[in-house]
Amino acid sequence: RMTEKFNAILLDIPTELSGERINLRAFRDEDATNLLGAVVASREHLNRWMPWANEHNTLEISREYVRRAEAKWILREELSMGIWCKAEKGLIGTTKLHRFDWSIPSMEIGYWIRPDAEGNGYVTEAVKLTTRFAFDHLCAERVTILCDSRNIRSAAVAPRAGFIHEARLRQECRGVDGDLCDTELFAMTRADFDKRHG
Repeated sequence: RMTEKFNAILLDIPTELSGERINLRAFRDEDATNLLGAVVASREHLNRWMPWANEHNTLEISREYVRRAEAKWILREELSMGIWCKAEKGLIGTTKLHRFDWSIPSMEIGYWIRPDAEGNGYVTEAVKLTTRFAFDHLCAERVTILCDSRNIRSAAVAPRAGFIHEARLRQECRGVDGDLCDTELFAMTRADFDKRHG
């Protein structure tokens, strides 16, 4: 655990995490085709919540995304990982740590999953793995999850993964549809994590 300012770039961190049914792995060049396929299969599902979904529509864009993800990983600006299902050996979504404040350190988890993989607990498993990664390897003191209040499925993941609902931020942002919307804020502190994991 870090008690003074440190250089996040110098942190040695794993690029792959293994769970019971999924693996999380930092993106590589060869993942672009799988990423595009997952986005195309999820586009209608993603469009309501994530404005980038419509723009992510060619292999070139997917390759650029992967290259940028690799660069951001090295700089510790954003840590994006594919969610790979062990049983089907396919990419079923992504999770990432972003919005870092290394002075605390604190960070936010984001995630999405293909609609045909929903309802199996894969996202909850991915969030738990990502959370452990944050506390065990990134010296996190606080990890948050934010989501549109209308996104019921996404909001349900946080408490299942052990996060505490701290607030509803009223009319905090505009949704993809342009409407003002509320944001749900969930968080886990190091004390919460240590209590859950001994």
